[in-house]
Amino acid sequence: MRIGEWKLTLKLPHKYDFIIHLMVVILILFGTLMIVSTNLGNVSSDPLVLIKVLFRQSIFIVISYVLMTILANNFTMLRAKKYHLLIGILLFGFLASTLLFPSQFGSKAWIRIPGISATIQPSEFVKVFMVVAMAVYVEVAGKRNFDFWTIVKIPVFFYIAYAGIIFLQPDIGTLVVITLLCALCFLIPSHYRLRPMQFWMKVAMGVGSCIFLFLMSEQGIQIMSNIPGMKHIAARIENAINPFLNPYSTGYQLINGLYGIANSNFWGNGIAKSSRKFGYLTQADNDFILSVVIEELGIFGLLIIVACYSILIYRLFYYAFRTKSEGYKIILVGTALYILIHFVLNVGGVGGLIPLTGVPLLFVSSGGSSLMAIMVGIGISQAVISRIRRQGE
Repeated sequence: MRIGEWKLTLKLPHKYDFIIHLMVVILILFGTLMIVSTNLGNVSSDPLVLIKVLFRQSIFIVISYVLMTILANNFTMLRAKKYHLLIGILLFGFLASTLLFPSQFGSKAWIRIPGISATIQPSEFVKVFMVVAMAVYVEVAGKRNFDFWTIVKIPVFFYIAYAGIIFLQPDIGTLVVITLLCALCFLIPSHYRLRPMQFWMKVAMGVGSCIFLFLMSEQGIQIMSNIPGMKHIAARIENAINPFLNPYSTGYQLINGLYGIANSNFWGNGIAKSSRKFGYLTQADNDFILSVVIEELGIFGLLIIVACYSILIYRLFYYAFRTKSEGYKIILVGTALYILIHFVLNVGGVGGLIPLTGVPLLFVSSGGSSLMAIMVGIGISQAVISRIRRQGE
């Protein structure tokens, strides 16, 4: 069916990548199974909780899948160039409106939908938008003799505007993801006007890595504790080093997540047989779902996630290296990095290797916004892949 120039269908476009689609479907189905399993711990307080959770998750899956197919069939760089400013401004409005809603989990990052127990987190969609916005301006620049500021001014403006609101929420984990995503995508284009700043970006990332390592030391934690508004970050860093320093307060969640992992054997204790989800982990189906997966399914559950993620990321990079369009490269690599950064931050945080950032395990954790946002990214990537493969013929 067509509405004007827009094609509306649940089918993916000709020459889409079936393997990427298969990995996404496997991860979503696996995640849904584990979300239902983790919510068994809430049955005593609400006998209908499993029905509610499954219904809500099904709604989010359907919406996410429809968004993916719409974008897979209709996304083009020309349309992105035409509509990106309008979308960016609307997204800023939604993001700013979160400050008017009550705080949840210490952050004003969500818009509560009246009448239903669901929320939308606009900052999740900022990640995809920033990748596309950078791709648009790099594609427009091409081999033209544009100066540096002409190429980057709009993406930089949006980044500063979004980062300011996200910092005020505050949602430092999301801000870290967006910053890393933008920095790494900025290193992709080969336009000669960008090369000097790309060099300094690499230097800045190297310095940032050294600062991060310093902050993971006792001296770094002490400095962070004395900075107004940074005590909660210092506490997370301290917990990553030794969560048992505060076992009944800031270290409680991480300790129980580690207990869940330690309680597993090679094959796990069996589906629905996790002990940590029964009141020990308050976000068992979200940030700490990996602990429940490993406790119930052991190394097998972890391997399902790692294998699907690895294949998904590999296929996105594979097509990025097959195209000469730098805009397409940024979209494909940006989507792969989006998935990879979330994986590293979530797994590293749950495993106590890095501070907890509160980012979900994409496709697996509960949360409609994160699922819809990454499916938008996958849909755009499938549109790009379809065009690359058709051009290759």
